[in-house]
Amino acid sequence: MERFKKLHLWMLLPLVLMQVGIFNYYWPTFSSETWEIHIHFWLVTLWSFLLIIQPYLATTGKIANHRTVGIIGFLLAGGVIFTGFSLLDFPLRLMEKLDPSSPGPPVAFYYGTLVVEAILMLAFAYAVLKSIVQRKELQNHSWWLICSIFYMMMPALGRGMIVFWRSILPPDKFNPMIVFVSAEVIYIPLFVLFVYKFGKFKHLATIIGFFLVIVRVLRVPIGSSEMVQEFLKVLIRF
Repeated sequence: MERFKKLHLWMLLPLVLMQVGIFNYYWPTFSSETWEIHIHFWLVTLWSFLLIIQPYLATTGKIANHRTVGIIGFLLAGGVIFTGFSLLDFPLRLMEKLDPSSPGPPVAFYYGTLVVEAILMLAFAYAVLKSIVQRKELQNHSWWLICSIFYMMMPALGRGMIVFWRSILPPDKFNPMIVFVSAEVIYIPLFVLFVYKFGKFKHLATIIGFFLVIVRVLRVPIGSSEMVQEFLKVLIRF
């Protein structure tokens, strides 16, 4: 328990990073965003706050409150998962607005992003499920929940990097690889710091966290597959 005593303070780092990342992507277009995007944004934000509140309640002896908030939290996680999957076609909607004559990411980027974000949502759902199953095992329960926010971090961080690099690079110089690398340069050290702090180098949740880095790096190759593109087109229709 001593190792997790200041966990609520540590969990401020992912929250701040995600909010800074998504700020210029979400707030300037707040009034024109769809309801599904608003709901998903606020559910993920509330989940981030919950992961600050819960360790504080647990480490200060407020166990009854911790359990009550936990029940609410798992319902919240269900909302995050549902709205996350409902938005999976969002990259393809952006792709449809592309001007073929203007410089920009290849079509494979958008298909690959859809696949990557689906895998991230599945990883998040699995982490939440494992935290429920292992709720009586403090270390495992806590680490799965900590990792759940890391699994959800990259869409916000990546979109923030897109806005950042588009603001300083001319359109013909913008390259998605710059976004990938800069986002991972932030994600990996922070994740390693948490892994080191809580001594979870060999935990399955940690392995998944690093595996997701590989998945994200392969975004464009995955999206380049014609079989993947055709499958996604059929899937989105349903």
